[in-house]
Amino acid sequence: MDFFTQDEVNLHTHCKYCRHAVGDVSDYVDEARKDGIRLLGMSDHCPVPDDRWHSARMFYSEIDDYQRDCENAIRNAGDMHIFRGFETDYHKDYVSYYRDELLGERGFDYLLLAVHNYYAPDGSDIMIPDCPINDKAVLHTYTKTLIEGMQSGLFLYAVHPDLFAASYLEWDEEAKACSRDILACAEAVHMPIEINGQGIRAKKVVSSSGERYRYPIQEFWNLAAEYDVSVVTAADCHKPEDMLSSRKACKEIAAKANLTFARYAIDENRKIVIR
Repeated sequence: MDFFTQDEVNLHTHCKYCRHAVGDVSDYVDEARKDGIRLLGMSDHCPVPDDRWHSARMFYSEIDDYQRDCENAIRNAGDMHIFRGFETDYHKDYVSYYRDELLGERGFDYLLLAVHNYYAPDGSDIMIPDCPINDKAVLHTYTKTLIEGMQSGLFLYAVHPDLFAASYLEWDEEAKACSRDILACAEAVHMPIEINGQGIRAKKVVSSSGERYRYPIQEFWNLAAEYDVSVVTAADCHKPEDMLSSRKACKEIAAKANLTFARYAIDENRKIVIR
């Protein structure tokens, strides 16, 4: 089995369908080829049948167009390996849809696990960066939702697991405990976790310890070194030119924590393997 290194892979890739990214699938393929990417995964934000969260992802009616664009890219890939996927918000209401339609009937290659929203008691969805600062209810709900997603068995890996830090600014005992719960679950279910480039490119936040990235946060990844977890990086690019952007900073975070990156392979059934 041939393995690919972090520098040869990007599986967290967006395009125009989510409406907060730019460029066609083919634009990202062209950029990936130029940048030496050998294994490219398209993973635009996943729509759901009732178009929940539609302001930041494609409409359900656009899946066929997205799938067609991905399949055209695969046919013209040459020596590049291209896979079709989604970055998918975990919510129990959509588990059967993710499993039966996206991975089953439509045959998408993989789903990435994300939690972008706080599901409030009144039924509203609030984007994590827009939540009240240092709200413990938000932190614990985020943690619970991410863990349920990891335990579902639907996902290839978990993206930006430390996204909670975009609104929970302090690295206190609550943040440490929730981070340990996330990391322990990732270890138990053998779920790789991602040091994310988009958070590095985003506007920084200020905590009592000073200015820092919204995410990733060094303290989370220092804790990750205490667990047997696979660590990956991804640009989380929303523009073709960001395919490799922030990779150096992601690697620096991993180096400070003495983490070892996973490697990627493609098995005999054309499934992505991360080890």
